[in-house]
Amino acid sequence: MIKSFLDLSRLEAGKINLEKQQFCLNELIAEVIEEITLTDRTHNISTGNCQEVMIFADREKIGQVINNLIGNAIKYSPQGKIVEVLCKEVNGETLVSVRDEGIGIPKDDIGLLFDRFYRVESRKFKTISGFGIGLYLSAEIIKRHDGQIWVESEEGKGSTFYFSLPHKDLIL
Repeated sequence: MIKSFLDLSRLEAGKINLEKQQFCLNELIAEVIEEITLTDRTHNISTGNCQEVMIFADREKIGQVINNLIGNAIKYSPQGKIVEVLCKEVNGETLVSVRDEGIGIPKDDIGLLFDRFYRVESRKFKTISGFGIGLYLSAEIIKRHDGQIWVESEEGKGSTFYFSLPHKDLIL
């Protein structure tokens, strides 16, 4: 939580620097999942058929985005449900998705989820802690990589968060 507020402060001060390097995205995803499962064994986290994908990006910050999306999937899903993380190359971009079987997001809130400090106001969400900065930071990190981030969701059926990153800087 403190790290998120520090990152928010740096972001707003224009002092968030990207330290890009080439790395294997599916290895980073596996590391994040391993780290999460050390402290939370309430959900089944799967990588399905995650392709081996090389990207040129800030490894730590992309790891932060993946960690946030998986953490939210766990937070908003009942225990024992599946959280699926996939990555693949599509049309010259890397696409990552995190799907859950959780409570879903009301249609009216979807367009606001990536706004700073935004929290869905509903009785279902009242008992779930958070400050509404994780998705905002994730969106800013992805934007600074010239990527896109979005969500598809249906109440009662879960959500899938996506982000895509261009391959323009990839060193072959």
